[in-house]
Amino acid sequence: MAKSTFKGIAISGIAGSVPKNKINNLTDHEFCSEDERKKIVELTGAHEYRKAPPEICSSDLCEAAAKELMRGLNVDPKSIEAIIFATMTPDYRIPSTACILQDKLGCPISTVAFDINMGCSGFVVGLYNACALIQGGGLKRILLLAGDTQSKLCHDQDKTVVFLLGDGGSATLVEATGTSEDSIVIELMTDGSRFNSLFVPAGGFRYPSTKITREVKEQADGGLRAEDDIYMDGMEIFKFSSTDVVKSIKNFMELGQLSAEDIDFFIMHQANKFMTDKIARKLKFPLEKVPYSLRVYGNTGSASIPLTIVHNYDAMIPSGKNRCLLSGFGVGLSWGVADIVLNQIYCPPVIEC
Repeated sequence: MAKSTFKGIAISGIAGSVPKNKINNLTDHEFCSEDERKKIVELTGAHEYRKAPPEICSSDLCEAAAKELMRGLNVDPKSIEAIIFATMTPDYRIPSTACILQDKLGCPISTVAFDINMGCSGFVVGLYNACALIQGGGLKRILLLAGDTQSKLCHDQDKTVVFLLGDGGSATLVEATGTSEDSIVIELMTDGSRFNSLFVPAGGFRYPSTKITREVKEQADGGLRAEDDIYMDGMEIFKFSSTDVVKSIKNFMELGQLSAEDIDFFIMHQANKFMTDKIARKLKFPLEKVPYSLRVYGNTGSASIPLTIVHNYDAMIPSGKNRCLLSGFGVGLSWGVADIVLNQIYCPPVIEC
């Protein structure tokens, strides 16, 4: 495993946005019994989540967050040198949605703009790319957008995923500071041999969508879905998270001579609470150091880490510097961990769109 250390780079602000429409997991989803709904909520920790209407895409959520972020920081859109958009739910097959966002946000035509087709690890992967463009490419100011409208990937009666996968967007300003004390350390990992543990089987060019792939059927795991809908092997993802992810974070901390006492907050992808609590316990992190947004927003894919920071910011970072360990893991299978110090940054309340 190889770490990348980026110096003279820091996050200046983070903004988050979610759709207005709330889904209550205890009272909605009437295709399940009340007892079943209670058991699922107890297991996942997701009491509710936000669901975007058909006309709202992940780019709309990220656009709203980006505009609020630039307004609050008094940043001229013309000063943005790159836009990185991490998402599993782009506006179109082509072009990259980042190109569309360059125009919508009023950034100059000199802006570097590209998408990263990542979900659960998308924020950490996007942060790596932003840091690399600054340290290796000489850029100064990058807008990292991470968001997903995962509810559009789910069949609305698939109990294996519909209680958990929600919609959200985020915008993070990553800047060159010129101060050697500002450093971000990131490690990324990938195991594509297990890609089909969490994927949408049909709809791409390998297996195009047809009338047959769109047929909804009851599956062996009890879920109701078509091959055009997202599939998750819950047991395989749990095993991956509680073994591979834990091992990589432990190695990352050992190589950096870090202990749980050195970290102020351990911010994980909001997979489900049973899983993430287990990861925290294995790494000996007290739960008071592990903030959540899962209860109110569910699993928001690539937006989950920044949304968790925004949701908990006032309680997390009232003053001074805080050392945070970030961990994203899932679709790919891909995972990553980052060691970053968050100074006091601009972090407005989560916006509703």
